[in-house]
Amino acid sequence: MKMWRVGFTFLLVGWLLTGCGTTPTRFSEASSANVVLQYNSWEYTFMTQPAYQEGGFLLPVPRERLAALLDQMQVRQRKLAVVVSGWGYTPERQQQLVAEWNMLLRGCGFERVVVVKSNGSKNVNGSLIIDDSKSPSGSALTRF
Repeated sequence: MKMWRVGFTFLLVGWLLTGCGTTPTRFSEASSANVVLQYNSWEYTFMTQPAYQEGGFLLPVPRERLAALLDQMQVRQRKLAVVVSGWGYTPERQQQLVAEWNMLLRGCGFERVVVVKSNGSKNVNGSLIIDDSKSPSGSALTRF
């Protein structure tokens, strides 16, 4: 009878620890973001905060012009950049995109880069975090 209880206890503790490790983290710092980018592809990336637009329409942001555009839009604070990504990527492709965005935005002077999955809303709060460059646990990709 004692063996059964010990086994059950280990099983329960293991299940709880595994469940805690896979709980997705949601983004809640939209008000602190200096830049929010909506990534659809490298040809169709849009800066929604601050809004890069003309005549009320968002304009695509070419990857090679991002640094100059940030200067042009007078984005002086470069603490937090948020990239909103879609849902249709394999884990390998998502990991590659995270690495590319981190390299690009860090190269533009951002201290922290957070990549989130789109929640279908203009407000990024509540979006699932894919990766947070300042996260002590590293990449959150292993959670999905």
